[in-house]
Amino acid sequence: MTLVSRLLLLLLFLLSCSCQDKISAFSIVGYTQGTTYNIKYNSFNKQISKQSIDSLLRIIDLSMSNYIPNSTISKLNNNLVVSLDSLINYVISRSIEICYETDGMFDITVSPIVSDWGFGPDKKHQKLNTSNESLYEIGCDKIAVKNNILLKSDIVQIDLDGIAQGFSVDFVSNYLKSQSIDDFMIEIGGEVTCFGNNLGQGWKIGVDAPTDKNRSLGYILKLENLSLATSGNYRNYYYSDSIKISHTINPKTLKPSSNSLLSATIISSDCISADAYATACMAFGFQEAKEFIHQNNIIGSLVYQEDNDTVYYFSDSFSSFLHRSPASAPQ
Repeated sequence: MTLVSRLLLLLLFLLSCSCQDKISAFSIVGYTQGTTYNIKYNSFNKQISKQSIDSLLRIIDLSMSNYIPNSTISKLNNNLVVSLDSLINYVISRSIEICYETDGMFDITVSPIVSDWGFGPDKKHQKLNTSNESLYEIGCDKIAVKNNILLKSDIVQIDLDGIAQGFSVDFVSNYLKSQSIDDFMIEIGGEVTCFGNNLGQGWKIGVDAPTDKNRSLGYILKLENLSLATSGNYRNYYYSDSIKISHTINPKTLKPSSNSLLSATIISSDCISADAYATACMAFGFQEAKEFIHQNNIIGSLVYQEDNDTVYYFSDSFSSFLHRSPASAPQ
């Protein structure tokens, strides 16, 4: 073989290796938990099947969905004694921790209140008899986990909707990492995690402006190795006698939250915490939510109504993640 032939073979081999090692962008989209999911990742041609993602999300549904009669949570709410699977064990335990962290403003025992106000699985609004609080047992101290068993009275019901999507994001994130995928973005129902730097470009995440009209972005964040969750009163609601009824329940008043806060966005290392903290902020209202995120060094943004104006408040370090700012200045 001549020298020229050897050089040609070497060049072809190098080109072949180069093609095999090329990083490609992949995308998976689908439906879960009554909403959509969107996954983008960059990899050396290692593809993750949609079926594997759907299987993971189905496992979560069979554990935590109140809409599935034989799910673990449905059995618990029907007062059956069942051994908790590892997923719901973790989520309930973390929920109890966050309940105490938020002075009870994030509380998974509000399930019967949620249902009574028309936001449960049957979507039927009933007149809530708040004058007879003995009908309900609400509070962090009403449940406990011991030896994989949920301890509660028969009257206590639980609802994980305020934290399950955040957990789902973390669950899928851990799966991608186990498959050696280290540059990805996962979004489920608006809850997001970003890992890696999107091939050096950074993951840019748009956060909706809190309006029930045409969708527009309030601002865009640039995230790396962080999670994001937003909760608001501008999507899931209905009107009763011209009064807007929001899906966020205040565990103290046993009524839907009614305050000037339009949305809360939280940045955290894990999505389960971001999801629950954002939910708690909506129950707090603007001033108490502002104090909560300040006292606990939480990175967050609060959008609220003041004199018919929409105002954005940013915690101290939130601005450092902004890729594009909102039109109104933070207060």
